[in-house]
Amino acid sequence: MDPERLDAVARTYTASMTSIRGRRVHRLVTHWLAGYDHVLPTATADGTPALLALSSDGRAAFCHTDGRGPSADVVTCGPTPGVTVTSAHDLTKDSLPVLRWTVRHPGLLDVAGPLTITPGDADRDEIEAALRPR
Repeated sequence: MDPERLDAVARTYTASMTSIRGRRVHRLVTHWLAGYDHVLPTATADGTPALLALSSDGRAAFCHTDGRGPSADVVTCGPTPGVTVTSAHDLTKDSLPVLRWTVRHPGLLDVAGPLTITPGDADRDEIEAALRPR
């Protein structure tokens, strides 16, 4: 997606947030959703604003936060059907570190349920490389 268009979508999405939180969510959105073909403003079932990112290769991502609370989640899926990875980012820190990843894989749900990985369990760069859709 064009960086200027993504910046405009992110600014509109974060306009109602406090300045510090808005800047952090803006940075989160422009970093994590930059590799998608389209980022669209949308709303959840309860009407809360969100962003939906789509790529021609079948990947999708979803960001939903009002900028309040301790973290903001980015949910990614595809191209493997049924696999989702949720990364929870710490909104209280300017660096937006990942607090945890939650992996839902259809082949493992019956055995283990959703799996949670924390950055201290393994090397952060390795985890991000393995879990972040390409």
